[in-house]
Amino acid sequence: MYDVDDGGGGTSKGGDSGPPPFNADEFRALLEWEKQVARENEERLLKSNPVLRELKQGVWKFSRSQPNDPRRICTASFLQSNGGVLIMDWVGDAKGTLLAFFGGAIPPTADIRTEMVTLTQSGEIQRVRASHASLPWSAKIGMIIFAVPSTQALLASIEDAQDYSVELHGQEVIHGKWHSGSTARKWLSNCVGKRGK
Repeated sequence: MYDVDDGGGGTSKGGDSGPPPFNADEFRALLEWEKQVARENEERLLKSNPVLRELKQGVWKFSRSQPNDPRRICTASFLQSNGGVLIMDWVGDAKGTLLAFFGGAIPPTADIRTEMVTLTQSGEIQRVRASHASLPWSAKIGMIIFAVPSTQALLASIEDAQDYSVELHGQEVIHGKWHSGSTARKWLSNCVGKRGK
């Protein structure tokens, strides 16, 4: 409690009433202004940075292992600003196929753990076991890995446009939507076909 100006030149005992209440219309206008500034900053960044532009829209990247690698790995990755999707298929003694999601909101782990997660793809919800790990080339980013029964099953499941989300411990850790899935399916099919038997 301290003296505050009573408006009449004197003082009165009492609590500080603080600033006058913020006008609701002024508050809405301030929020709109902040949104506009954020949009303009984003637009300016997107115009000047082609990598950010690609990530904003989502982009597929493709790679295969070196010719002398007996695993003959074929990889398609869909990258967005909040993370991405990794589709991988390989041969050899420990051949396999996987679908993985990675992003900054997925907690990284020091070791690979088996977790029950909820995977939603194009509205279809599945509660399944998956591996929880860190991204091999960035230990600060977590990833959720799903084993796929076969190369054929993987290729058949790639839709041209597909939304997805993953929940870990009841919390959504990544969501997004890929486009141009037919391009990824065609590239993977071609990569797998070139490996031969």
